[in-house]
Order: sequence, then structure tokens, then C-alpha cells
Amino acid sequence: MPSNMFIQQTKKRLTLDKIGQLEEDLESDPLNYIKWNKLIEQVIAKDNQEQVRAVYTKYLSIFKFDGPSWCKYIRYELNRGEKQKVESLFQQCFAITDSVELCRLYVDYVRSAADFITGGEQARGTVIQAFEFAIGKVGIDINSDGLWNDYLGFLKSWTPSANWEQQQKVDLVRKVYKKYLVIPTENIETSWSQYTKWENELNPATAQKFISEKSAEFMLARSWHTEWNNLTEKKLKRTVSPYSVVGEHQETIHHQLNLWLKWIELEKKNTLEIKDETLIEKRISYVYKQATYALPFVPQLWFTYSKYLLFNNEEANLGACIALLKDGASLNPKSMLLSFQLAELYEKDGSFDNAKETFNDLINALTNEFNGVKSQINELNEQLKQKTEDDNEENSETTEKKEFKISLADSKRLVKLEEIQQRLADSITLAYIKLMVASKRARDIKEARNVFKTARKFENIGYEIFVESALLEHYTGNPKTALKIFDLGKKFFSTNGKFLLAYLDYLIMINDAEAMRSTLQTSDTSISKEISSISESLALGDLDPITKERKEKELKIKKEYLRKLFKKYISFAADYLQMDVTNSFVKKYEQLLPEDDPIDLFTDRYKLGQSNLIKKTEIGGDEYSDNEDEEPRTKKRRVSRKAQEEVNTVVQNIQESTTQITEQETKPQDSFVGPSIIALMGALPNASYFGLPSESVFDSEKLVTLFANLSNIPQ
Repeated sequence: MPSNMFIQQTKKRLTLDKIGQLEEDLESDPLNYIKWNKLIEQVIAKDNQEQVRAVYTKYLSIFKFDGPSWCKYIRYELNRGEKQKVESLFQQCFAITDSVELCRLYVDYVRSAADFITGGEQARGTVIQAFEFAIGKVGIDINSDGLWNDYLGFLKSWTPSANWEQQQKVDLVRKVYKKYLVIPTENIETSWSQYTKWENELNPATAQKFISEKSAEFMLARSWHTEWNNLTEKKLKRTVSPYSVVGEHQETIHHQLNLWLKWIELEKKNTLEIKDETLIEKRISYVYKQATYALPFVPQLWFTYSKYLLFNNEEANLGACIALLKDGASLNPKSMLLSFQLAELYEKDGSFDNAKETFNDLINALTNEFNGVKSQINELNEQLKQKTEDDNEENSETTEKKEFKISLADSKRLVKLEEIQQRLADSITLAYIKLMVASKRARDIKEARNVFKTARKFENIGYEIFVESALLEHYTGNPKTALKIFDLGKKFFSTNGKFLLAYLDYLIMINDAEAMRSTLQTSDTSISKEISSISESLALGDLDPITKERKEKELKIKKEYLRKLFKKYISFAADYLQMDVTNSFVKKYEQLLPEDDPIDLFTDRYKLGQSNLIKKTEIGGDEYSDNEDEEPRTKKRRVSRKAQEEVNTVVQNIQESTTQITEQETKPQDSFVGPSIIALMGALPNASYFGLPSESVFDSEKLVTLFANLSNIPQ
């Protein structure tokens, strides 16, 4: 957003200057809907016309869909007799938003401006045109009954001076009723009663004919309205919500989002049995638009609306989707979902410069937030540093200084801020990567290199951009450049396990055995040093719980990636190099990670694909395959871990029940059913255990597995 958006203050701002304070807040946070409305209230109360216009102009350039605010602004100008300004505002707002309230205000303005005494039929025609325009714009809205009744009221108030005019009036009223009563508005039943009464009062002989012609469509509309009320639980809010799907209000926003999505799905079902495809699409689009008006800070809605338009007719709707996503991205500047989709559409439209600008806008928005969080972290660290210095000063008379311990509350806050900072850094990295890839695709590798160069200036850029840049170079036919980029990345991420694994994968792909060995050896040294450092800090035992937990997690991750690096290289060496090379790295692994099971290390290089058959068949591994997504090699269905747990639970229940029965001193009974059968039947699971009814009511394989695990059942 541009700076200096408000009228500049010539005098020093007073502490109690509410308007000035709100303007300052909005300079740094221009999407704060709540503060904008507070500012509007303040400037209207002050009634400085120039200031009111400036604030409304800026606000409506951001929240241009806000029909109620357009109405307030127009009424403000109307009350001051600014007719030309009012008409200009109507022209602006109708091009960008749909609002029943706004349309009713427009018709009222036209009616007030029409001179029926001198204008006669021409003035009446002007008002009818205004009503038809309004009806065409928002007449399908469920809350449009007020507008329809205004229209009918206007027509009924007409007193014709000739018979032909009387018939024209009747025809017009009936025509409006016919269009109105097939739309499921809020008070549809009342409107139907008014219509039937009007027909009967007009001509009882023809009333039944006209009423019966519309009754079927009315019944559909009434049923639709009932279903709509049930779906939306009568809790759907049409006013603007200033919140997003994250934060303290996320539960409320998610609920509202689900209600809007239910309404959209209802429109797509077409239970109104509309035969005109154009009208169906208009209704669906109208609800999507109203949803984005009510939940402007929910990127999902803007995205799904654009996908709906593209699915219907991508070629015809491409421009509209670009405009739609631009609006959505302007209200959600940190949304990767909207920015990436918008950039794709720009590229498809042959406008890479706009796509590039979209990526850069996203990066700037994310970077600004990153810098804000970084400032908070620095400020908190400074406070903690000051506490440490103050604490040491208090203990300066003693020979031994006590180390200041960070409080649990401060530790939690610091961890939270660091998590946010890392998430933002990851998002910025992703945005740079996608800009780099798009630049290569739309332009050339030189353009991609420029993006890579720019991205490296960001202090917290992720390792992923080095990997992606190297792969871009490789697949462009520049493997030497790819290796240089990996080597450059290694300088910054020498202990980052994910980067080192990616580098090792690349070296395996190009079969550079010497570079593999060198990379593993240097990685081993760097990561081992960090492991020793973390272990030493943990051994001191003077850490707050959160810091301790974080360091323990970091230690676990370092060891895990060191383990993965060695295993990957050992498996490669065992398959494609000499055995002495393999054995030397096995020994090194066992020295570094003596707590690891040697069988696990050995069998890891004797897998069938992802399946460790040795552990499964000889050691007793939990799963046939280490890869949960892998399809079984035979048609036989595997018993999942969850299913096995269910079996074990059932078996235990049966065994416990059997033990209880056999231990009881019971009298002999002349019964065909013995105690084991009674125990079995009492502990068997319900039908849902064997699978969903849609799949199979009875699963014989599960039952066989169950019986096979039973023991201690008396024979």
C-alpha cells in the first residue's frame, strides 16, 4: 500500500487525537477492517467533508465490495445535496459490487429525482428502468424481497387515466409477480399470499388459471428455501468478517465458511430445476461473490471461485479470473494460494511481467512480516540480555556470578516467535523457487539465475533454493554449474541433513563416487561437532524445560540425518563399489552411533525395493514394507497395524472372559453350548470390525486371523 494515504497533519498530533492515531495505525496495517470503520465513524462525527471523502475514497479502494459502506458514503453526499457526486459514486460501485441495499438506495434516488407531475409516462418509465436494472443485478438474492416489493408497490400506486393504461398496469404487475415468485426469497410464502389475493381481487374468474400456472415453480422455490434454512442453520452472516481462518476466531470463520460452501453446493444441485444454464451459472457466481464479500480474508473462497469459472469456460473467463484473483490477493497479500494461481494465469495469458510482479509482491509482503517478527525476537533477546546483566550486577559483590535463567513464559514466547519466523522464511524460499522456475519456463536460464542471485540476499533463505537451482541447471544441460551450486550451498548448510541428503542423491544420480565420499566425510565431521556441542549443553542440566526439549529434539534430528546419510552411502557402496569401502564406512557408523542395532544397519542394504524381508521373516518386523504407500506385491490383502491391534484386543477380551468362566465353580448343565463358546460369543466384536457394509459385512480373513490368535480356550 502507498504511504501517506491520508491528509497530512500540519500541526503536531495530540495524544488524544483519535483520528490521527487511527490513521497512523492504518498506515502500517491498511487491511485492518475494524480500525477503518472506527476511523470512518470518527471523521463523520467531525464532519469535515474533505476528510470524509478522503477516508471513504481510500477505504473503498481497498474494500470496494462493501455495499453498506458505499451506501453510507452516498447518503452522506445526498444529505449535502451533492447530486453530481452521488451519481458518480453509483457509477463506480455498480461496476464492482452487488448489494441489495445499494440497489434499493439507487432506485430511491431515481424515484426522488423523477418529476411525475411534468414527466408523466417518461418519468415512470425511467423509474421502471431503474427497478429492472436493480432486479437484474440482485433480484436473485435471497434477501431481495424488499426490492421486489418496492417494485410492486410502485406499480400498484400508479393510477391510470385510461383503460389501456389500466391493462398495462395489470400486465406489468403480473409480469413482476411471475419473475418474483420463482425466486426463493426470505418471505416467499407471504409474497405468494399477496399474489393470490391480488389475482382474486382483480378477477376471480381468471385467478385460478394464473395462480395454477406458477404454483409448481412456487412450490420448488419454497422447498428450496426450507432446505437452505436447514443447511445454513439460520446462522449464515452476510456482513463483512474482519478475520481469517487462522487466529483466535478461526473456529467461527471455519463455521461460516462451511455454511457458504453448503449454499454453493445447493446451487450446484439445481433443485430449483432451472433449465437455463446461464441462469444456473449466474446464481452460483452470485453466491460465490457474496461469500467473498462476507469472508474477504479467506483465500480458499477466492481460489475456488476462480476454479469454478475456469472449469466452466477457461478461455472466456480467463480475464475475469485474473481480475478476481487480483482482488483476492490485494486483501490477502501473503496468500501463496492466490498469488501462485494468479501468476499461473498471467503466464497462461502471455503476461510474464505481471506474473513476476505477482511473485515479487508476495515476497515483499512475506518479507515485511518476517522483518516484523525478527524485530520482536531481537527486542525479546535484548530484554533477556538486560535481565541477565541486572542479575549479575545484583550478585556482583559475591565471588561467583549466578547464571540468569530464562523464564518459562519468555521461553515459550521466544519459541513461538522463532516458529513463526521459520514458517515465513520457508514461505519466502518457496516463493523465490517458484519465481525462479517460472522465469526459466517463460524466459530462459539466465532469468532464473538472476532470481537465484536475488534470493540469496535474503538472510534466512532455505537450502531448497540451492537444490532447485542446481537441478534447473542440470536439466538445462549444465551439470558442472549444478555441482558448483551444490558446493556453494554446502558452505551455508554444512550440517543441514536435508540439504546433504539431496546433494548425496544428486551425486549418486551422476555417479560421482569420489564427491560422495568427500561429502560424507566432511558432513560427518560437521554434524558430529554439533552433536557434541548440543550434548554438552544438555549435560549441564541448567536449562528451562522448553529450551531443553528443543535441544533434545535438535539432537535427535542431527543423529537421524547422520544415520540416513551413512545408510544411503553404505547401500550405494555395497551395490556399486568395493566391499572394503563399504566395511570402512560401516565401522565409522558403528563408532558414531554405537547404540544402533547392527542387524538394522546390515539388513538395510539387503532390501527388496523398500521391503526389509530379513527383518520381516527372520527378526519379526512390524510391517512387510517400510513404505506405507506401497502396493502389496500379491493380491492377498495385508492386515494393517490398526486391524492387528483390534485383533489383539479382541483376543485378549476372549481370553479374559474364558479365564473367568473356567475359574468359576459352576454346576454341571445339560447344555449344548460349552463355556468356551459362551466366552467366544461374548467377546466377539460387532459387525463394523469386519469392514464397512459397503465393502463387506463379513470378512472371513479377519475372522481366521482372530481364531488363529486365540489361546487357552478349553477344548
